[in-house]
Amino acid sequence: MMDIREYIEKETGIPTAETAFTQPQKLPFIAVLDRTEEDGDDYHARIAAHDLTVEFYAARIDRRNEDRIEAAFKKSGWKAAKERAWIDREKMFETIYSIEFVEKR
Repeated sequence: MMDIREYIEKETGIPTAETAFTQPQKLPFIAVLDRTEEDGDDYHARIAAHDLTVEFYAARIDRRNEDRIEAAFKKSGWKAAKERAWIDREKMFETIYSIEFVEKR
């Protein structure tokens, strides 16, 4: 199965963690949340359906890095929905990408 965290970090050059970092990070950074459901025949799980959330955190709206993230999605054939929020208590923007895709093994 694809290591999504590793792929996104390699393609974007942005520090990326699966679910959360264990130590505070300097902005910008990415957190990846991947919910999967396996399927297949009675004896083999050959398909993994991913419900992926990619959260990009930055001090300002950062189109350059968003373009890198979106290029990584495009390269993998992932189609993403995008929304943005301001987190006042943290003084940062969060751009949230929601992606669903199926991976065959």
